Amino acid sequence: MSDRIPMTKSGLQRLKEDLKRLKSVEKPKNVRDIEEARAHGDLSENAE
Repeated sequence: MSDRIPMTKSGLQRLKEDLKRLKSVEKPKNVRDIEEARAHGDLSENAE
């Protein structure tokens, strides 16, 4: 990953916003979903 890729300021801002959304919305949702699946039993057998 030592290669550099040029990026515009707006592209960087968009990536930062996406990362913020992933950390504040998507990750907590996934954690809740996993907790719910655990409550139903073995995760490997649970397709929810």
